[in-house]
Amino acid sequence: MSVSLRELVEETEFKLRVLHAADDSALERAVVWAHSSDLVDPTPWLEAGQLLLTDGMQFAVAEAPEDPEASGLDAAVGTSAAISRAPVSRSPILRSPVSATATVRFQALASEGFFDAYVARLRAADVAALGFATEVIHAEVPADLVTACTRHGLTLVEVTERTPFIGIIRYLADQRALEQRARLEWSLQAQRKLARAALRPGGLGAILVELERQLESWVALYDSTGLRVDAPTRIRVPESEAPEVERMVQSLLARGGRSGARLHGDSGDVTLQTVGQHGQLRGVLAVGGRAPLDLAGNDLVASAIGHASIALEQNRELDAARGHLRVGLLELLLAGEMEVARRTAETVWGELPAAPVRVVQARGGEPGQALLDRLERLAGSGGEPLFFAAREQELIAIVPAGGGATLVEALADAGFSAGASAPGDWAELPRLLAEARKAAERSTPSRPSVRFEDLATTGMLGALEAADGRVTARRVLQPLLEHGEQGRLLLDTLAAWTEGNCAWDPVAKSLGIHRHTLRSRVTTAEQLLGIDLQTFAGRAEVWSAMRLLDDA
Repeated sequence: MSVSLRELVEETEFKLRVLHAADDSALERAVVWAHSSDLVDPTPWLEAGQLLLTDGMQFAVAEAPEDPEASGLDAAVGTSAAISRAPVSRSPILRSPVSATATVRFQALASEGFFDAYVARLRAADVAALGFATEVIHAEVPADLVTACTRHGLTLVEVTERTPFIGIIRYLADQRALEQRARLEWSLQAQRKLARAALRPGGLGAILVELERQLESWVALYDSTGLRVDAPTRIRVPESEAPEVERMVQSLLARGGRSGARLHGDSGDVTLQTVGQHGQLRGVLAVGGRAPLDLAGNDLVASAIGHASIALEQNRELDAARGHLRVGLLELLLAGEMEVARRTAETVWGELPAAPVRVVQARGGEPGQALLDRLERLAGSGGEPLFFAAREQELIAIVPAGGGATLVEALADAGFSAGASAPGDWAELPRLLAEARKAAERSTPSRPSVRFEDLATTGMLGALEAADGRVTARRVLQPLLEHGEQGRLLLDTLAAWTEGNCAWDPVAKSLGIHRHTLRSRVTTAEQLLGIDLQTFAGRAEVWSAMRLLDDA
């Protein structure tokens, strides 16, 4: 704890007396340091919160010496006064109380305007207080100085009985050293407690709880998706600060690198720091309190981030193992081993969704870890039952027939669209998966969720898909499918040709081949299929079959 002005005044060794307090809380202000100066403008060497000590030499205007061989001290005083160029007021002649050892004589004090400008400069520099020494140069504190301090709201303290300035400065230095030592000891003890917390079961939550206890501030951990991780902490994030904190969390995660930020709000100061390595961020730790963290507090936060990173990496390894288990359970479910899969799922995650269910397949590429983390939270939230598995770069989920809204929202937030099967029983899982895949193919960013039963309302192809027209499509194209790479080349050529309105030259150019080569490939495909591709009906049949076929 820093030394307050009141503590300094109450220290009997220094013989300090308060002449004017700026306000009711002025004496409670912490004094960061003490600095002595008799300069007319000492502010370039001052910092906010300092106590300025002076003996008032800058306020005295020296009398011209009668003896040409005036002492060196007289000359020095005259020089100082000349530099100040202060207007002279008609006050009685003042004699220094130290005249017994140095015969310094003054004609007058500086003008009232000089005092006013001096105090205004100190107030603008946010000086905590002005300490004026009496019985050195001045017998008492000049009345104009007291008036100026009152006018500008600057606390004024009289330093009596020739109290050495160095004694006050040394006292503050000693108190600062004691404070730093105390904070160092606190930091070492707090870090030991944090390390022990990391070894407890549920280490991540224990780390956050211990950090909150040591800092006496609210603590929140956000995962790689920007959502807050549940932890048994006591102090909640202030509602007034939460939206801005969440916005900054998303900003730090979007940068992808290790970084930090600080927010200043109505409820205090918030420090944010990313958790994880560059390009592999695991989340963001936020700490908020009434005052900014000092060096020891920042060190403790850095230590907490280190422990949290280890805990999150351990969780990541467990997540990978759980992911493999999910894929294995999905294979069991598709194979009809319902009892084994159900018992395993209940042991690890809880009950599977009750029938009827829908199968949902995501479309948009390989799911990232952030999406999988969010789905893990949804599955373990105790809300709507959800089972999911990521296998071979595809994400498959199973939800109750009347649910799935939170799942689709999570997929959309991650840039995925999805297709859902019609409702069905667990025994029908293979068919439901095929339906989900068909629906997923018809989903788009503008239409992020498609249900299988809705396909029939999207045109003839939709009706054919809903009626499992792919079986017929495969039968139509089977002669090409049986020809391996050559058949695939002919299928690709037909797809480009039909999509290009069967125009020879433009399609040949787009394929990078001669138009005669294009004609030769189409003729070969026509012969293998046994379909007249010179007619509209034949072309429409082949085009529809290729659109319906999984492998086309």
